[in-house]
Amino acid sequence: MLPISRAFKLPEWFGWVANLIGLVYLIVTTVLFLFPPELPVTGSNMNYCIVVFFIILVLSIMQWFIDGKKNYNGPRINIDNLQNAEVEGVDASHEEESSIEAGKVTK
Repeated sequence: MLPISRAFKLPEWFGWVANLIGLVYLIVTTVLFLFPPELPVTGSNMNYCIVVFFIILVLSIMQWFIDGKKNYNGPRINIDNLQNAEVEGVDASHEEESSIEAGKVTK
């Protein structure tokens, strides 16, 4: 999906490690977020995040099967344009300070 000759490229192993750490962090924080604040759990001290989480999950799954599955085609990507793309940028470290006023750049 990404152009082969891109300006910034991490090693593949680093990407896998970063993705796994992010996934573990997401799972752990989601589970801890749903714990009750104290024991024993009663209706007055219950963490209602689990109820809201479950309702949103059920509504999202229902919406996918009712409407999303037949209407979502995914992103349209032109692979040829990605392979031949050029990165344009400005080296701001050597430019004079400038300010933007009313849509015009002044130096």
